[in-house]
Amino acid sequence: MTVGELLMQGGWPMVPIYLCSAVAVAIFCRKLVQYRAEGLSRTAWLDDVLRSLEESRIGDARERVAQTDHPIARVVGVMLATRDRRPDRVEAEARRAGSLEVQRLEHHVGALSFIAQAAPLLGLLGTVIGMVELFMSLQGAGLTNVDAGLLAAGIWKALLTTAAGLVVAVPTLAAYSYLHSRTDAFRLTLRDAVERVLTALPAPDPTDGLADPPRPQLVREASGGV
Repeated sequence: MTVGELLMQGGWPMVPIYLCSAVAVAIFCRKLVQYRAEGLSRTAWLDDVLRSLEESRIGDARERVAQTDHPIARVVGVMLATRDRRPDRVEAEARRAGSLEVQRLEHHVGALSFIAQAAPLLGLLGTVIGMVELFMSLQGAGLTNVDAGLLAAGIWKALLTTAAGLVVAVPTLAAYSYLHSRTDAFRLTLRDAVERVLTALPAPDPTDGLADPPRPQLVREASGGV
């Protein structure tokens, strides 16, 4: 008996498990492509930006950030733009922009956690339904002496859905843990980048017509809420 034929023995309760499997694979592949395209671990460009900020070359820093397609670059761009208008709001805008970037990366990842929890339950439900159908058929046949072979065949067919649910749940949970670890690592990298930019950011120049409020203080969680 081939694997396909074996799975077909599970009956219609296997359908939602198949759907969970397809959705999990689609989400995982999509997020892998997205993370690779974003280049989350590539932050060498940040050194150039920090050097420009330390030398008060704000224009060069803006140009370097604008040329970089990276989630952290977008957050730094928001910080530089806010520095011109509201220097006292730089940290708050960094938290807001950072939160949006993290949410964008985590979009749909939570569905993997749901599938990892739901798939075994769907398999168990299929097994229960299969067992109910088995005993109903035995009762309807009016057999006084139950054939052990017939009973065993019905039981293993019912157990197929539980096995299928676990087969889907385990790799899905592994995929969720991997993607979650990637977003956690990015969150730490973002927090470090925000703190470094805040440290290197020069005070506004009064000759630019901007107010000269106190420079934002670097708090312990500069990107808290990110």
